[in-house]
Amino acid sequence: MAYTFSGFCADCNRELKADAGEAGWLAVQNYFEKILLHTEFVNELLGENPPAGRHIIFVDKETDMNVMVHVMNEAGFAVPHDHGPHWVIYGNATGYTDMTEFNRLDDGSKEGYAELEVSKEYRINPGESSAYDVGDIHAIDYPANTIFIRLTSGDVESGSNLRFNLEEKTVEIQDRSKEGRVVSRVSV
Repeated sequence: MAYTFSGFCADCNRELKADAGEAGWLAVQNYFEKILLHTEFVNELLGENPPAGRHIIFVDKETDMNVMVHVMNEAGFAVPHDHGPHWVIYGNATGYTDMTEFNRLDDGSKEGYAELEVSKEYRINPGESSAYDVGDIHAIDYPANTIFIRLTSGDVESGSNLRFNLEEKTVEIQDRSKEGRVVSRVSV
């Protein structure tokens, strides 16, 4: 019997209630890679040809874990950023996502200034995932017709985070709540 989305959500709830810290979300990552082998839940929740955009398909009311499906019909990227006070785990259903991780070299004391260096570059293929703790800086790049899924420790699309410009060595606060980035919220 295939691993089900409802089983995945129950496993994540149990782990995060037992430990809301790093041990909890690292345990969740193991379940995430298991469900990424059974991505038929995406079509079950969003239809056979899911519309492009960001779709929140599950919110755990006890742990505040969010599951968001990103259906990307066109190639795209996101500049270096963090996810504010949230951890996030990216995983691919189709296509791939090239990830770049960064270290911040300055101490953050000069407003609007940030100097970053690349610390790691790799690709997330279908069935694989990568986890980022609170404050971890990363950038993504993906080809057309990619579906990736994010697990987050809260609603990252309604909060603020840091966005970096490598060339200008700047940092700014991004208010995602003003950007209307979520296409749909599906009740499960």
